[in-house]
Amino acid sequence: MRKLLLAAGALVMLVAAAGASSFSGAPFPSGKIDLQSASPIAVESDSIFTVGIGGPVNATGSPPRVGDNVFANAPQSGPPGGLVGRSETTLTMHGQNVLAGWNDAQGFCGPPFGSACTPQSPAGLSGYAYSTDGGQNWTDGGGPDLLGTDILTRGDPWMDDNGSGTFYYANLAVNKNTGASLGFSVHRGHFAGGTFVWDDVQAFDSPANAVPDSDFYDKEALVAGKNTNRDDAYVSLTNFQELCGFPQNGFGQIEVWRTHDGGTTWQGPSIAGPEAPDSAAACGFSGTLQQSSAPAVAPNGDVYVAWQYGPVFLTTGGVSSDAAIVVARSTDGGATFAPFSTVAGINSSRNNPPLGFNRSRINDHPRIDVAQTGKYKGRIYVTYYSSVTPVGNPSASVQVLIDIQTYLKYSDDGGATWSAPVAIGGPLPAHTATLGATKRWWPDVSVSPGGEVHVVYYEEQATQLTANPTDTECVRSRDGGTRNGKYSSLGDTWWTYSKDGGESFSMPLKLSSGTSFWCTPSGNPISNIRPNMGDYIDAEAGPGLEVHALWADGRDAGPYPPFGAGTFLMTGAAYGVGKS
Repeated sequence: MRKLLLAAGALVMLVAAAGASSFSGAPFPSGKIDLQSASPIAVESDSIFTVGIGGPVNATGSPPRVGDNVFANAPQSGPPGGLVGRSETTLTMHGQNVLAGWNDAQGFCGPPFGSACTPQSPAGLSGYAYSTDGGQNWTDGGGPDLLGTDILTRGDPWMDDNGSGTFYYANLAVNKNTGASLGFSVHRGHFAGGTFVWDDVQAFDSPANAVPDSDFYDKEALVAGKNTNRDDAYVSLTNFQELCGFPQNGFGQIEVWRTHDGGTTWQGPSIAGPEAPDSAAACGFSGTLQQSSAPAVAPNGDVYVAWQYGPVFLTTGGVSSDAAIVVARSTDGGATFAPFSTVAGINSSRNNPPLGFNRSRINDHPRIDVAQTGKYKGRIYVTYYSSVTPVGNPSASVQVLIDIQTYLKYSDDGGATWSAPVAIGGPLPAHTATLGATKRWWPDVSVSPGGEVHVVYYEEQATQLTANPTDTECVRSRDGGTRNGKYSSLGDTWWTYSKDGGESFSMPLKLSSGTSFWCTPSGNPISNIRPNMGDYIDAEAGPGLEVHALWADGRDAGPYPPFGAGTFLMTGAAYGVGKS
């Protein structure tokens, strides 16, 4: 049994070991390559020499209380034995049975991606682990079984269960032999006899890909219905579609696949968010980005999908500073969707990534949940984040010191109107001589059976650690170069909850039992995937004031032979529990 920390990550790029080959998949316009979520890159060499952490999830004592963190992934090791980095996490649970998933760098080893290291078994760019004791102990299963098919996972993992024993695991997918895109896949499985068993897997692609590589599926997300809706499940995703004869040239259409027989058969796609008019008119050479969707099911069976609408990619280059968070509703089981409503206008954080993030941009990813029971049954909750001022198009090589704040809104009328925003985490701290910025992002919302609302989010403190106020403390490798600056990146995972339907929230509690030093004068935790933190984290509400969370964490540790003898900090998947 392996103990691990709940950590989050997203498999957007490979930071490959020396000698690794590159895999690019279908042709994709070079100007839009960063819109994809799985592209290879080169090895990074920044690291910290240290020892690891770990411990039981105890969460004892007087409330509120937070248990020790444990890593859900097995011990990691660098080339030639493997590649390191576990991020972009997903989590679901039923009783004491917990299933966790993440982007897994070791999936780049061997065919079809070709890195010169030992593949995990089973293979795949998405990993998983399970626990039968509420997250105290974990078994790392490698990649989900291929079950006699050629369907290999390609990251962007997303899990849910139907509350009656069926667990779903959605991922992007490729052919295990050729690496050709298969769209997305859905595994089904169940717990039995103290272990987890995969039952079957299916893959689904855009009908337009009858002509290969016309469309490109990205950023799928899955939700399963509960109670009377337990046979229903939905997958929302982004389709970068062919426009005007140019393959994969759109700026994103939000599509939805559905099942109403527990995952045996699937229908789709339906269109929740058509290609934006400006993108369609410009044949995709400029236009509004639509990306990072998340679905939810209401107790009456209505389906909601939230996503980011914007920023706008300009004909002159760069992007606009504004964007919006929107939600579309289906009242016929996902067959059709009404036009979206706007939850909030935001200052896009696309060009304002965390200082320790090893990519030049970040998505404006919202999350959504609907109260299934309790006083606020049917209330829709959406969490999102916004830079406090417009960001513009600064150089990717410098640190952007603009705060980011997280928010929650709710709707009681099917998304027609939305409440005033509630800032999550309280007021942002003032900048000081040593604090350059505070960034809060990826707030995940989940609702307990009793109606309590939980939000788990990342927070980075841009902090000067050295006595010299002008020296360069952080050199962060990223796509296309480095990001350099005088502030270090100190990251933690936080939790807050509401007992009044989202009107107000508790004082935030730190879920991470130790800080991740993502970028400091001493170096950075190793990750062979980009982005190192992923594109989202995940949490699930337990009964009452209890939450279980999984995130990418920079405190895992293990050997990395190319760097010599010793133990080095690595990015792993960390699990934590909060109770109050």
